[in-house]
This record gives sequence, structure tokens and C-alpha cells, in this order.
Amino acid sequence: RRTADRKLTLIPYNEEYKEFLEPAAKLLRDAAALTTNASLKSFLTKRADAFFSNDYYASDVAWMDLDSPIEPTIGPYEVYMDELFNYKAAFEAFITIRNDEETKKLASFSRQLQDIENNLPINPKYRNPKLGASAPIRVVDEVLVGGEARAGVQTAAFNLPNDERVTREKGSKRVMLRNVQEAKFQKVLAPIAGIALDAVQRGKISFEPFFTHILAHELMHGLGPHTVTVDGKQTTVRQQMKELGSALEEAKADISGLFALQYLIDKGVVAKSTEEPMYVMYLAGAFRSVRFGINEAHGKGMALQFNYLFDAGAFEYDAASATFKVNIAKMKEASQRLTGDIMTIQAEGSYEQAKALLEKYVVIRPEMKTVLDKLTDIPTDIAPSFPLVDQLK
Repeated sequence: RRTADRKLTLIPYNEEYKEFLEPAAKLLRDAAALTTNASLKSFLTKRADAFFSNDYYASDVAWMDLDSPIEPTIGPYEVYMDELFNYKAAFEAFITIRNDEETKKLASFSRQLQDIENNLPINPKYRNPKLGASAPIRVVDEVLVGGEARAGVQTAAFNLPNDERVTREKGSKRVMLRNVQEAKFQKVLAPIAGIALDAVQRGKISFEPFFTHILAHELMHGLGPHTVTVDGKQTTVRQQMKELGSALEEAKADISGLFALQYLIDKGVVAKSTEEPMYVMYLAGAFRSVRFGINEAHGKGMALQFNYLFDAGAFEYDAASATFKVNIAKMKEASQRLTGDIMTIQAEGSYEQAKALLEKYVVIRPEMKTVLDKLTDIPTDIAPSFPLVDQLK
């Protein structure tokens, strides 16, 4: 806001949102008093403290260390709503129940992260030789969501925290909202695939490749450039990219997720049978994401990827049937090249190169519009209902 002499000044969240944060902190402390789980008690207490201090470091570390059947996430995290610079985070909350069986299945992916980082298709000087030691993956079912996450497109998974200090020293956690993903697949993605994909490849559609690529997307948010040096000064990719940062980062996570899975397939960690369904699901998912709008970070990032890959011959359009299919060989090459292009822009902190890339590719071309026009009867996204909220009122 402006001061009395008309100068702009920053207002800390604990002042501006005091009327909301004080009662929220009390509820977190009440919940902490009820649980016997030490890690959950620690997180809830420290996050309540952070609502008053604006220092979220200790509570972010406690959230990383959380080992509880109930997996809550609450705080100011994502910056999508700040369309000026992508600096200011909005508050959101997820209350979830951990799925231990599915979580155990994914533990092996965490052990591959440094190897993937060491083989990223960028100049070796831009790779991180020592990722944060902790990289937990949690598969959960969502039972309640609030704040920014409640509005608009529903979150299917997330990689947090976003604080570069925490990710550098500790790592980051990936949380997979499995029941949300299943609903998106059944109600949105599978119907899209039945219309947008060619008759042969649409038969490759199934939930597991969709789930696996979302996992890879979240894993790759934590890899690649984050803290960078520009003109001899240490800074962050987020600071350098400003309002372009979210769209470019979502594009990076999507396309490098394919690179990472292909690397693990070639290495024998992921089954070879995953390869074609993975790319086909990605193509179907492109139409799902672009329908969010190309002014939204995920839609904008996907438009960039789709047109880049289409120009590379990785996606082929059949005008007679108005459907697309994947050219697997070209897809492998082009996805690796785009991964390198985006990560290099991030590593060099080049706002101008990022702007040029987005301006060139973020557009709805006639071929895509023809398919999108056929999808009008399919919902853009799901709208979850939460009976628990009504019970608590």
C-alpha cells in the first residue's frame, strides 16, 4: 500500500491477514494438542508460529519430516495468482490421508533423482552435483482442500516447499493426490483421448501412465536450475523470470518429466512397456491442459510444448479424421531438446529468451482449435464436493 507521502511499502502477511491468521493458528495449536504423533505435533505447532512471525523455514523443515497417516499442507505456497512478478504466494490448505501401500511402490523413484540430475541435457556446469538429501514421495487421498487450491483447476499433485533455501539444504516433498487424479482421468482425460487421438493410439490410454507422468512432473520441479548466478550475482530462477516464471517452470516439469521417464526406461528402472502409453497419455493430456486457457500457467506452458513438438514432427495431425498421433522416435529427440532449451534459459536467468520462446509458441493453431472445438461436451475439470465440510458446520 502507499504511505502518507505516497510511497509504496510492503505489508507483511502477518499484519495484513492478522484477522484470519490468528484464529487459524489457534486451530492448528488445538489440533497439535490432540495428536500423539510427534512429527505432526511439531509441524502444526511450528506452522502456527510461522503465521505470526512470517518465518516459515522451521515449519517447512518440519513438514518435510512429517511422518503421519494424516498429511496436512497449509500455508502461503504457490505464486500463480501474482500475475505481476510471480513473487507473492497465496494461502492454500490440503487435508489428506496417506496411502501407505501406494507410497511404498514409489520409494524407488526418490533414489534415482541425483542420477537423473547428473544426466540432464544441459551444460554440466548447470547441474546440481548435490541435491537436497530428502526427497519423500507421498501418495494420498484428498479429503478437504481450501484457499487458492479450492478455486479453479483442481490440483492433482504438488512439489513443495518452494523456498530455495529449504530445497537446497533439505530437498522437497512430492505429494500425489491419487483420488483427484483418478477422477480427472475418468471424467476428463479418457473422454478427451477418445476424440482427440487417432483410433489406434487411443487404445493405449490407461490411468497408470497418467499417474506416472504426473509423478515425474512433480519430481522434475525439484531438479534443474533453481539458484543461479547472473552477472556475477547469486539469484534465483523465480526472481529472474518474473511473471514468466510459472509458465516456464510448468513447461519444464512436463517435458523434463518425459525425459526423466525415458532415461529410466533406457536404464531398465521403468518397464519398456511404459514407453508408448506414456507419450500417448502426454498428448491427450496436452488438450486437457490447454483447455485451462493459455493465460494460465499450466495452459500456457502446455501450448509452448505442444507447438514446439508439433513443429518437430513429434505430433502428427490427420485432417480427414481431425485427430493427432505421436511419432515416438521424433518425440524422444524433441522432448530431450526442449528440456535442454528451457533449463538453459533458466540457468542463464535470461528473461528475454524466456519471453521470446513463449511469444513464439504460446498460441492456439488451427489444427489444435479444430480438436478443441470437438471437446465442448467434456468438462474442463472436476469440481470436488467435500461432505466433511457440511458435517463440521
